[in-house]
Amino acid sequence: MLLLIDANNLLARSFYGRQPIYDTKGQPIHAVSGLLNWILHFNHAYKPKMIIVCWDSPGPTFRHQLYSDYKATRKQTPSELLDQIPRSKKALENLSVAQVEISGYEADDIIGTLAAKSNDYVIIVSGDKDLFQLISRNVMVDYFRARKAPLQLTLFNHEEAYGIDPRQWVDYKALVGDPSDNIPGVPSIGDKTVLPLLKQGLTLKDLLVCPDILPAKASQRLTEFKDQALLSYKLATIDCNVKIDMPLGSTIDVQSQLSRKTLRALGLDCKIA
Repeated sequence: MLLLIDANNLLARSFYGRQPIYDTKGQPIHAVSGLLNWILHFNHAYKPKMIIVCWDSPGPTFRHQLYSDYKATRKQTPSELLDQIPRSKKALENLSVAQVEISGYEADDIIGTLAAKSNDYVIIVSGDKDLFQLISRNVMVDYFRARKAPLQLTLFNHEEAYGIDPRQWVDYKALVGDPSDNIPGVPSIGDKTVLPLLKQGLTLKDLLVCPDILPAKASQRLTEFKDQALLSYKLATIDCNVKIDMPLGSTIDVQSQLSRKTLRALGLDCKIA
């Protein structure tokens, strides 16, 4: 089993969802502590053969080249969170955990590529619905939800939960858009119009060929904003062909002196084996 961790997502959730704690120098460490706590939790729960932590690269990605306003509406990341990224990477390095970051790509693309390369069953840990499109017979998403227990989504229960095929999330975003990533979609086309059609198995391609399937106003909008829908489709699609060499075997070391020191510094003494 391969366990893939969406590091930026879990780090941010730990930063905003936990009470701040500080090291002896007064620097915040609650995001680092939260990230490692979750990774250790899932390592214990699944006992994978390999763990790989995947990071967003800083700066523009290939999606910004397609659309300069991609993610332009997001608030600036607090310095208190940014400062905990290198510390998280160092802590994971101390625990001998493999980490991957590729310039110009997001963690989603790295996760998608590593999942596609793997011959083992893959579990993705994230609170990002974008990764649902990767769900398949051998790929599961352990999905973090606000104020609820994580939801284990497989190919067999995803449709029961959401009513559509996992790959149709790309069609959904191409039509409806995504304000969080500033993916435009098609103006005036929303959930109530799109979901019933997707639940029938229709895709963006089907609707572009036969726009009259849509109500009159939505049909007109899709025809008018066809190029924007196709751009949104590209922006929403995870690239599963990033040039990455699969890291060598990696598991968590919690027994070495360095590991113990790292965990104690983060208030995770209870995780020391």
